[in-house]
Amino acid sequence: MPDREITGEWIFMSNTVSTETTTTYTIDSIVYRNKLTADYITYNNNGNVTITEGSMKGTDLRFDVITTAYFSFYVGDDNEEDSVEEPFSNYMDSAYGCQKIFQRIGEDSVYFPNGIIMQLPDIGGDKTTSMDLPQGGSIKRFDNSLLITTTSMRDSSYEEDGMVYYITKTEKVDMAFERQR
Repeated sequence: MPDREITGEWIFMSNTVSTETTTTYTIDSIVYRNKLTADYITYNNNGNVTITEGSMKGTDLRFDVITTAYFSFYVGDDNEEDSVEEPFSNYMDSAYGCQKIFQRIGEDSVYFPNGIIMQLPDIGGDKTTSMDLPQGGSIKRFDNSLLITTTSMRDSSYEEDGMVYYITKTEKVDMAFERQR
């Protein structure tokens, strides 16, 4: 039976992220949808993570992102995609630290009620990030490695110049760690 223990000292190895934000609005009874998607793996990863029962603390966390974001535009019932590629990069100037609580649910599931420790950039410029959103996920152990996969979804809306914009944001994050020796 695999080792399910996750407490201890870990080295942050990488994040693998898949994100999608859809904005919907109506003009003259025509529905418009804008979709922004990106998939990436962080690089220049650094930092340590201490996991105790119910708490995850990251110190000296740092990583960079270079990816391509895809912007798609839909009008009315048309599902034919008009898409534009846009380079996206985010370089962290300095490392950071934070601590988040979590709940173990069974042997291989986890819930972060106040977000995760990773300060992932939002490609759409949204101020709400993975560090703020409740997330559920799974835990996998492989010898001296740990993979925590979380997903989040947030619906919101705002009004600008008399028009209401509805936003749905989904994000999946694979946080990879290696046990410190």
